[in-house]
Amino acid sequence: MKKLFFCALLGVSTMAFATKIATWTSTCGVSHTTSFADHYTTAQIAAAIEKMNYAECGTKVKAIINTNS
Repeated sequence: MKKLFFCALLGVSTMAFATKIATWTSTCGVSHTTSFADHYTTAQIAAAIEKMNYAECGTKVKAIINTNS
């Protein structure tokens, strides 16, 4: 299994419904902006991004969350 790493930039939106926004690029090169409910932890967001990347590209990755946006 290849170990591929990609970063997800995580920003907190202070707009309606207190959501967390993750902007990330899949290993296929497709850019995404995904909203998560405020109660999601960083680990849960990373796991969700890993699953979405696997479904889209067929590549297992380890998501690294960068909260310094």
